[in-house]
Amino acid sequence: MTLSSKSIQSFRDRPETDIWNLLTALQQHQNALFQLEKNERDPDVLKDLASVALEVGKEIEELLALLEEKIED
Repeated sequence: MTLSSKSIQSFRDRPETDIWNLLTALQQHQNALFQLEKNERDPDVLKDLASVALEVGKEIEELLALLEEKIED
């Protein structure tokens, strides 16, 4: 994971637009990884790309949960 859970939780006091900007960038990163996976044949490279994409997905999930908490407050 690029960002620790502690770092993500520290964004609680940031404006929602900052969090959405980060979410958008992470989603673009994940989409680029998925595109690279489509034409890759090397199993080691595929494994690496998939692993990074999953980590990015976890960050996205944590940020969305943080936004949900902010909206509920």
